[in-house]
Amino acid sequence: MFKSDFLNEINSRGFIYQSSEIEDLDELMNKKNIVGYIGFDSTSDSLHIGSLIQLMLLYWMQYFGHKPIALMGGATTLIGDPSGKDKSRKILSKEEIEKNILKIKPIFNNFIDLDKGAQIINNYEWLANLNYINFLREVGQKITINKMITFDSIKSRLDREQPLSFLEFNYMLLQAYDFLYLNKEFNCILQLGG
Repeated sequence: MFKSDFLNEINSRGFIYQSSEIEDLDELMNKKNIVGYIGFDSTSDSLHIGSLIQLMLLYWMQYFGHKPIALMGGATTLIGDPSGKDKSRKILSKEEIEKNILKIKPIFNNFIDLDKGAQIINNYEWLANLNYINFLREVGQKITINKMITFDSIKSRLDREQPLSFLEFNYMLLQAYDFLYLNKEFNCILQLGG
């Protein structure tokens, strides 16, 4: 079905559920190796079974010669992902999040090889010192509230008339900025999830 080995492999394993511009990605991955990433939450000191698909995606990326990035959400965990939640997540301290990340990092060694180009990066590195005014001017003007409220993570909370804090509402902007930063600094062109 696909030209690229990576997409054929993950498709045969049932890993593709939703995608955008997959034909273009297939063409590109068939011609050259790319950089892609998956974000991981740091609200706990371990990953859950649901993370296995994401870990396997990183594994298969590297297996077929691409460069995977495991993005630790050191900063975005300070905000809290509203996806799939009925209420706001417990706010963790920076120290709690750092401890969680230290315990999670060794898990990646079972799936990706850091000596062969894979990376584990913490988004706290660039988001912590982000100038909010500049961020709003650079990123905020490109994303409309109309579009943001159509996303399932926001829409479902609003439809159920459950509170959604302004803090959580900003989560997707920070996620978008993660991709922009990884693209500029690491030539990353693919975001995977699961």
